[in-house]
Amino acid sequence: MKNKILLSFILINLTALATLDPSTAIEKLKLKELSKTYSKEKIQNSLKGYKNMKSESLESLSDKAVLVDLNITTTDLLNKKDYSTISNYVDDFLDINENSLGNISDKNILERISKKWSTTVPPKDAVLLDRLNIALANGLMTGYNLKNINEYANFKKELTASYGHNDITHALQLIALLKSEDLDAKIQLEPKTSAFLHNPNWGSPNYDHTVLQDGKIVLTPTEYDLKFEFKNLNDKIKFTKTIDRYAKKDSKDQEKLIYKSWWQPFVQTDKIDGYKMLISHLVKNDSFEANILTLPTNSEAFIKAMKDDSNLEVKTQEIWVNPAFYRFMEGDYK
Repeated sequence: MKNKILLSFILINLTALATLDPSTAIEKLKLKELSKTYSKEKIQNSLKGYKNMKSESLESLSDKAVLVDLNITTTDLLNKKDYSTISNYVDDFLDINENSLGNISDKNILERISKKWSTTVPPKDAVLLDRLNIALANGLMTGYNLKNINEYANFKKELTASYGHNDITHALQLIALLKSEDLDAKIQLEPKTSAFLHNPNWGSPNYDHTVLQDGKIVLTPTEYDLKFEFKNLNDKIKFTKTIDRYAKKDSKDQEKLIYKSWWQPFVQTDKIDGYKMLISHLVKNDSFEANILTLPTNSEAFIKAMKDDSNLEVKTQEIWVNPAFYRFMEGDYK
């Protein structure tokens, strides 16, 4: 019993140490000069409902008022001395590796997504494309994606889900749908050059493409992955269920789906119930990285093919995908 009490005490103190008090947050956010401009009247207007107005210094109150005005915290949270949202905001602010266009809840998030897509330059790297196209033609994979690593979201892995598609209207409708379902998350759009073999039965290629020496045609459309960092695991699971309900076709003329929904939408994340494991192979050259997904049984052959006569390094990791996309990897179209 004593050990349990001691452990609880340690955890409580670690939690307290992990949170930033408002004045420290103001220093880290480089807002101290702004805070000093706040008058008593402005502070009172910003901190309506705050219980310690008469007992705290003007400097402390002005720091809190700035944080409330920026929607980083609320007076209710300040009354409870709950500084977790302040700490999370500062952590995000100081994380220079993270790339985010904003949150689902942002009023102009659709505009930001649309603008980024309209100015996207398709990722291209001759070294990777040549090598991967050979592996694709030899049947070692069904396709691959090529990205510029400078576009990576770099969100917290355990809270992140990735959703791939090729139509920006679909993306805009999806974000609006998530907002209507009371889901919020940070968002990044990662442009990618996708590649897969053209089937002669499809007629003339209607995407950018490359003709290989043996006459096979590799289609290379520009697509995207939407990366979402959710607040918790429950929200991430709710997202996957929303995709299944509103963005997955189960019949040819199915209605009440968002624009251009696929038979096999592509959701990638950490392990969650009901999802299937694939092997992700990452092959990097300079600022570009290719991601190749294979069934576990095909992984070894692909790695060997990439290493033969090549100095490209292949890193592997286990990832989990939705059942419909897993069926696509097995050759099904539903």
